[in-house]
Amino acid sequence: MTSPDSKIVLNELVDDMPNEAYHSTKNTFSSSQLKLMLEDPELFHATYIAKTEERVSIPAFDIGTYFHTMVLEPHKIEEDCAVYPGIRRGKEWEKFKEENEGKAIITKSEHEQAMRIVEAAKNSPVAMNYINNGKPEVSAFIEVVVDSGDIYCGDKVLGKEGWEKTKHKAKGVNLILKGRADCLGSNYILDLKSTTGNAKSEKSIKDKVNDYYYDLSAAFYLDLFSAVLDKKMETFIWTFASKDIGNCKNWVASRDVIKVGRAKWKKAIVSLAYHTSQNWKFTDTLAVLEPGWGAKEWLEEKEEDML
Repeated sequence: MTSPDSKIVLNELVDDMPNEAYHSTKNTFSSSQLKLMLEDPELFHATYIAKTEERVSIPAFDIGTYFHTMVLEPHKIEEDCAVYPGIRRGKEWEKFKEENEGKAIITKSEHEQAMRIVEAAKNSPVAMNYINNGKPEVSAFIEVVVDSGDIYCGDKVLGKEGWEKTKHKAKGVNLILKGRADCLGSNYILDLKSTTGNAKSEKSIKDKVNDYYYDLSAAFYLDLFSAVLDKKMETFIWTFASKDIGNCKNWVASRDVIKVGRAKWKKAIVSLAYHTSQNWKFTDTLAVLEPGWGAKEWLEEKEEDML
């Protein structure tokens, strides 16, 4: 089944789709876009709809691309990445960028960081077992309909535990979602993550999953590939590798982590559908601001305060 964008084939796995082709698909939405939608609909509109704001690009993204390529598809490293020996400025830098347009470019020092996490992942028997038994960089596209706050895909509706069969004929806002699994296995998805700090610290990883909405992405990918494969994908694994420490740890998203992530991506999609239906007209409103973290101790009356 094809979509209005001729590059897209819906409800099928797409192997070896070039990066440029995947990222240039029009009127499609990824998990990273949904994270911004959840945080700031107006900035999402400016970035992805009106395109009056440029997408943020930082060296860490390119280090991540180098990391992914070296671990998952090392035969593509020269095709997709380049290492610049100097500093990012001057005529030589501009010439190098032009000669390597479309590639992820990292500096010599960043290459050292990248190789540290490449080796950390490759030295993990757990990670390499999953990677060697899966297929790298698999893309997929689905069309969903948002109707009265619910998300439908064909004859299925998204519930708290994933897709459920329904006889309801959805009518609402149609959206095309896309995802690219770092590594797709028979019953799992593995995602490579470069990070800082201790990759083996549970508290640190919990904070990163929450701060960067990695739970949203995990649930989104499981649900997207479940829809395409017409079977329930339940296992999502993060392989975190540390750029500064050089260690690696594999973490499985718990059932509750996936449920939280699913609630987040559902809220983002429903918001996206609403603003689409309103032609992205934002109104000025008065909102209530509640206290932030740590407010509880200030609101509680303590015995010493009564003296």
